[in-house]
Amino acid sequence: MLPRKLFLLSLLSAVLCLATQLQAAESKTTTIEIKGMHCNVCAGKVTKALQQVAGVAQAQADAMKANAVVTPATDATPSPRLLWEAVEKAGYVPLKLTGPSGTFTAKP
Repeated sequence: MLPRKLFLLSLLSAVLCLATQLQAAESKTTTIEIKGMHCNVCAGKVTKALQQVAGVAQAQADAMKANAVVTPATDATPSPRLLWEAVEKAGYVPLKLTGPSGTFTAKP
């Protein structure tokens, strides 16, 4: 019975560790609410602009959700101001940016 309990404790520990790592990864992403995206072409323009910002590993805009999610490169924190300006340069209006540097409803 003891080996089974140790196995279960080890399994639980591994699951908790993985959950902690996933939560840490999620907390590093930045979400930008965007006005004016109407289709996949719009979302593609925003995605492309955000991917050009220093420190961005991945960006994905979604016209249906009216937002974009930015994942930073390892050990990087992209500038909220540069992310905001990238959306503007793509021709759209950022309404709210929420990320590890805080929440902004105006250009940081």
